[in-house]
Amino acid sequence: MQIFNEIAIVESNKMIAKNIYEARLFSPLIASSSKPGQFINILPKSNWSYIMRRPMSVSSQNNKQIEIIYKVFGEGTKIISEWKEKDKIDIIGPLGNFWNNYDNLHPILIGGGVGIAPIINLHNKFNSLKIKHTLIVGARDKEEHFINHNPEKNIFLTTDNEDYGIKGNVVNALKLIHKNSSYDDMKVFTCGPHGMIKGVDTYCRMNNLDCDFALETIMACGIGICQGCTIVRNNDNSEYSYRKKFALACIDGPIFNIKDLDKNAL
Repeated sequence: MQIFNEIAIVESNKMIAKNIYEARLFSPLIASSSKPGQFINILPKSNWSYIMRRPMSVSSQNNKQIEIIYKVFGEGTKIISEWKEKDKIDIIGPLGNFWNNYDNLHPILIGGGVGIAPIINLHNKFNSLKIKHTLIVGARDKEEHFINHNPEKNIFLTTDNEDYGIKGNVVNALKLIHKNSSYDDMKVFTCGPHGMIKGVDTYCRMNNLDCDFALETIMACGIGICQGCTIVRNNDNSEYSYRKKFALACIDGPIFNIKDLDKNAL
């Protein structure tokens, strides 16, 4: 798949929930080849003084536009939140692999924090293909959610701090759905902060549930050169090469199957 370095144009940039923003970029080259699960590397501003760009999952790709969903938590995202309409932004993408291996299964999509972006992208793809699935979205409180709790449409929201949707974290919702499900072949697709991913990983391993993770980690170059996003593979062979023992989130991922990663890798 071809990777483009494109000067995108900001079409909109707005807050959609508490400290959660959505930006739409005119980016015809990347939009034409991007798939749910892939990401872009962003130069937040033209005089950015740091070596690393900022990786962001694409939350949608339609016509000639892409969208990103992000949370302000550092200097880079603070600058991104200040983008104005018609600003020109240097981006590279699409990068990484994409969601697949969901045929003849009932997908359970789980997102939390800014990890919701690739999950929302997959959710919208399933809706367009009329693939029945379940969506679980976690947040600390109600104000961080930007979609509605709607069990009748298989959309379940969780909150850590108050009674909205299902109280607790996404694993509470996964347990409830798994326990009461009539589906024989469920598979989990998830992305979110480390603690959430670890909880989902533990539950899936204990209950023999297949799971694909989109990992959130620092991916400085995005093309496998810097080796900064190394992850331990599930490989018990003592005679391994470096590339057989270790994966790179940017080019081997960011999506990995639970069977491909060491249980202590997350």
